[in-house]
Parts: sequence; C-alpha cells; structure tokens
Amino acid sequence: MALDLSRFHAVDWDSDDDPDSNLVHCQRADHLGPNPERIVGEVLSEEPVEVKMRLETAEFAIVGPDHSRSTWWTVLLQTSPKRTDWLRPVTGWRAEQSERQEWERGRRGGSVVTPWLNGI
Repeated sequence: MALDLSRFHAVDWDSDDDPDSNLVHCQRADHLGPNPERIVGEVLSEEPVEVKMRLETAEFAIVGPDHSRSTWWTVLLQTSPKRTDWLRPVTGWRAEQSERQEWERGRRGGSVVTPWLNGI
C-alpha cells in the first residue's frame, strides 16, 4: 500500500509519561533525538519520499530532510490504532547514505509522497 498523506489529519504521539510510548522511543539519541515531534513534522512537510524496505512494525517508511535541509531522516509510520485518519510514528533515525540516495531518486520521478501541508 502506498502512503497517501491526504488520508491523515494528525500525528499520534503517546504521552512521555509512558516509558513504552512511541514518543519516548523516538526521543532516544540513536533514533530521532530530543524533539521527534519537530523532526517528524518537518519531514512530513519537506518533500518526503516513500522508500521500500522490510517493515515488521510499521506500514510505511519515508525519507526526507528537515527544514534546514542539513539532515535527512528515515521515519517509519503506521496508521494509528486510535483513529484511521491519524498517522503514528513508530521509529526513526538519521538517514543512511543508501536511504538518502532513495530520496534523490524519488525526487527524480520515483515514489514521491505529496508533502503534508497542514503544518502538523
């Protein structure tokens, strides 16, 4: 299934009070770091490209830059179990060179995801 961001209207983050939450997981230094909400929002709004990879705990994998375009990120997402019009981050990390190359190929006619323009 291809990612269609127009289906989604919010990002589903759990509370940071729960040590098993997606927010706490993504805040880890080896994932998205201290501000994953900002990173996910920026990647969703800055020309993300869907990439194909083996996924076990997520439905979609996207690669894209932050607003400064100084760092590219890989973010795994799924449809939220709370509401089907919410997108739930599962995990993420700084994009590896091969993932960034996927983004560059996508920008030249591959699997571009329309940026999320809602400003979420």
